[in-house]
Amino acid sequence: MDLPIGEEIARRRKHRGVTQQELAAFMNVSKASVSKWETGQTYPDITSLPLLAAYFDCSVDELLILDSQLSPKEIQRIYQLLKDAFQTKTPTEVLALAQSFTKRYYSCYPFLLQMGSFYLNHWDLLPDVPVEGVPKGQTYEDALMEAKKNTYLKEAETLYQRIMDQGDSELAQQAKQIDAYCLLMRNKPEEVLAILGTKTLSFLPSEPLIAAAFQQKNQLQQAEIVTQSAIYQYLIIFMSLLTNYLAMLTQDEEQLEKNYARGLALSESFQLAELHPLSLLNFLAAGMVSFAALGKESLLLQALTLYVKTLEATPEEIVLKGDDYFNSIDEWISELELGSQIPRNSGSVKKQFLAIAQLTPLFEPYQEKPPFKELFQRLSNLAEQVSNSQRSDSHE
Repeated sequence: MDLPIGEEIARRRKHRGVTQQELAAFMNVSKASVSKWETGQTYPDITSLPLLAAYFDCSVDELLILDSQLSPKEIQRIYQLLKDAFQTKTPTEVLALAQSFTKRYYSCYPFLLQMGSFYLNHWDLLPDVPVEGVPKGQTYEDALMEAKKNTYLKEAETLYQRIMDQGDSELAQQAKQIDAYCLLMRNKPEEVLAILGTKTLSFLPSEPLIAAAFQQKNQLQQAEIVTQSAIYQYLIIFMSLLTNYLAMLTQDEEQLEKNYARGLALSESFQLAELHPLSLLNFLAAGMVSFAALGKESLLLQALTLYVKTLEATPEEIVLKGDDYFNSIDEWISELELGSQIPRNSGSVKKQFLAIAQLTPLFEPYQEKPPFKELFQRLSNLAEQVSNSQRSDSHE
């Protein structure tokens, strides 16, 4: 179920005998906002919850009507509220909220897994931390970002370790994988290999067996959901592997071009520009960097053209979804830990992809060169649109 806070606000307001307008005046919002809260159309800003609780003389937990164990929908809603808080609140306020929720639900391991994801995906937006010296050849800004990354990824690793120590086997396995990713981001390759091993194990997926069992039971719709959701996941994983492989191949130009061509063909076959633009953008970004490093101008132009086109077509709010091929996965997506939302705010994600193209030094020689110049101008226009949209959101 969704968070029942709207019904609880309405119940407590009526019990106190106050109007929506009176509550709105106290909260410094419009009457329409209160009405939308009570009907469940929107939720109060997460940082306004303590004030609402104080007004009704109750705790935030009582207002939210949450137990120590959260449902998947409740986890999704809290994660979304924390993501949105970056638009209107300071990094310090957002961190305090995240820590408060983590402490309150420290025994809810699925929630801890997603809070680890929150730190992993937002460490750069969280408050600055002390910098213990600036290494030679680094700027202070570089040293600060490295310190922030280490600080907040360690926070995530602490949560993952708790899950591995206390959680069920499936959650613990997920935590183990993401913990290894955090260590990789912190340049700890030996620790990654110690956790995951050094060889690829035989891959024996269970989905074909589950789907076949549903077929034998003549539950064909369930069989199709299982099969489609498996294809969807493996497609995204496959694109991620091809992306990583691209970055390894600057010493083997022939293999680089083969890998790029096959990744592009896969993307076109499954229409990834519409289905899952982030996986395509990551792939194209890796190709662009490799082509620029090797001076392969025609391939760079091809990749950058598709990159710009995909960014322009990517909707303002990026969500996980199916299409006319993956036409049976909506229910499966809704049951994921974060539902259809992506781990990071859509506007921030777009800004990251724009920065890759605009700020990577390897691309500088091409920025004033036809026909690249027109593409970089389109990127500048798009960057301005994203910034304007974020400013508009922060004032709502």
